[in-house]
Amino acid sequence: MDSNVDANKAMTFVDRITQADRKYVLQNTAGKTPYQLDDQEKAKQFDGQNVKVTGTLDTTTNTIHVVEIQAA
Repeated sequence: MDSNVDANKAMTFVDRITQADRKYVLQNTAGKTPYQLDDQEKAKQFDGQNVKVTGTLDTTTNTIHVVEIQAA
């Protein structure tokens, strides 16, 4: 397991899912770098919507390891 990922520390992120380079990402509306989402199938269902994503953040790749996505 990567030392930057703690599976016991799930976090919640609230923002909009968009596409970037043909992949679904959680776009940080504050203008910062978008978060990559490791579960593209779940993300696809919410394209263009504001969502609440629960998961763990890998800070080395800026990827959220998705546990759940819900409409916000």
